[in-house]
Amino acid sequence: MNKVVYDQEMMGIINLLSRLTKARIKDCFKEEDNFYCVVAKGDIGKAIGKGGETIKKIQNTINKKIKFIEFDESVVKFVKNAIHPFKVDDIVEKEGSVEIICEDRRVKGLLIGRSRSNLDLLNRTVKRFFNVEVKVV
Repeated sequence: MNKVVYDQEMMGIINLLSRLTKARIKDCFKEEDNFYCVVAKGDIGKAIGKGGETIKKIQNTINKKIKFIEFDESVVKFVKNAIHPFKVDDIVEKEGSVEIICEDRRVKGLLIGRSRSNLDLLNRTVKRFFNVEVKVV
């Protein structure tokens, strides 16, 4: 849970997302060419829009992909929201970590990613709000 400092580009993106979606933006960050935006609990519908029209409009405007994640006070529910639409067997909170239990090898591989890239991104996202490590077992 480090102190987050936004640059001018990110402030502009947060402002644009707030105006277009009417959702309360808790956090926004950029990884490679994609934006990840954490919205307040209950605002995910506003962010995505009916039939995904709002998110498509924003992606066309800024010419980048955006993934919205709904915030939750529970780290287990937050991780579940962050890995959506993947279906896993269970998500369990243990001392200082959260374990994603998944028997499906394909889903497990997608969650981890090539060279652990997806798992590392998930860990960085979760660490912005919670002091835990995410593991896939």
